[in-house]
Amino acid sequence: MDLTRASLLREMLTGTELGSQTTEFAHSLRRFTTRTGGLMLFGPADDEPWHLTAHLDDELHRAGVEHIRPALVRWSPPPGAPPHLSIGLDRLRDAGRGESLLVVAEEDPADTLLERISDVRRRGTTIFSIGNGDQELSSLSHESLVPELLVPDGFGWTTRRIELDHDEPQAAVPTDLEPRTSEGFEMAQHLVSLAAADEDAGQPAWRRRLRAAIERLSGEPG
Repeated sequence: MDLTRASLLREMLTGTELGSQTTEFAHSLRRFTTRTGGLMLFGPADDEPWHLTAHLDDELHRAGVEHIRPALVRWSPPPGAPPHLSIGLDRLRDAGRGESLLVVAEEDPADTLLERISDVRRRGTTIFSIGNGDQELSSLSHESLVPELLVPDGFGWTTRRIELDHDEPQAAVPTDLEPRTSEGFEMAQHLVSLAAADEDAGQPAWRRRLRAAIERLSGEPG
């Protein structure tokens, strides 16, 4: 999906849960990453989040946000890999406060992945995740995004009910999980990368709402 299509999609989703939640998620990612070079992306060894890393890097660079350009942390970088593709697990051991780890896992994460995330969290790093609702990953995350719970009707998905482990109302999620869920997962990543580059993304939510209210009252465009 190119930039024009992704931007159009974001505009179409304005006011939906998917649009709102991906924007808030991305803005939190910006707000809690205060250390230069402190944004790391990580995922399963067989499905490292190249896609989102590249799009985040492009959008942040386009917006002139250079201090939190993302770093893809890899399980086993091959010898001779270029610098941006040779960041290994040692980077996680150096992580700390003021940094953020964005975990992307479309399938249930393996124990080895969860252990690495837990170690990073204990060092004070803020954990964000985009996943499928796995309880262990969600419990380790300070903020999590589950795209299949947020895709609105009318985008090629119908909804079904899923069973939960408690008595809360059941949530509607897409049927036809393959390939529809994968499409929704990819869509959410595009929306996050666009929202992370918003001019006001690093501001607290209350300040953004106040600014929007003032603009509405004054008749100025948002």
